[in-house]
Amino acid sequence: MAMSRLIRQAGAEVTTARDGEEGLGYLLTQHFDVLLTDLRMPKMDGFELVQHAQTLPEAHRPKRVIAISGEYEAGALHGQPVQFLAKPFNLDALLDMLSGKPN
Repeated sequence: MAMSRLIRQAGAEVTTARDGEEGLGYLLTQHFDVLLTDLRMPKMDGFELVQHAQTLPEAHRPKRVIAISGEYEAGALHGQPVQFLAKPFNLDALLDMLSGKPN
């Protein structure tokens, strides 16, 4: 919640989900420019959510996906078109990624 508040303060619209299943439900009914997901979540983890997001019709597929994790490294995403940010991370680095700057 704190991270979503900070991202909102930076000027972005934010929708939060408690877990991957809820996040997928939002993706099925809305369009998002960016999917920001933790790789470790209850019910459906970030790996599954990213896989589902990539198979959605273009109208519901996020333009970009950013995964964050304190347990996994970028290599765990096996070459998927996902940007990665390791925890703990600097909020400015996340905001740069959200604005489209390369990491």
